[in-house]
Amino acid sequence: MKKLHYFDQEKADENDFWLLMAIEQGYVPKTCLLAGYTVMALVKRGDDPCSGCNCDRSKCHGRI
Repeated sequence: MKKLHYFDQEKADENDFWLLMAIEQGYVPKTCLLAGYTVMALVKRGDDPCSGCNCDRSKCHGRI
């Protein structure tokens, strides 16, 4: 089962290829705690991954 997020962790899994790719492409900040699969699904749908995210911004430093 794929993770949807890493909110219960201090940082995302280092082997989350999709998240690393999303960070490199500028879709999310390097401290994002959404799983890469979730980020890329939202981007593909045309949504901003940060706009609907429920993570504490002081933890992920994402856009509001």
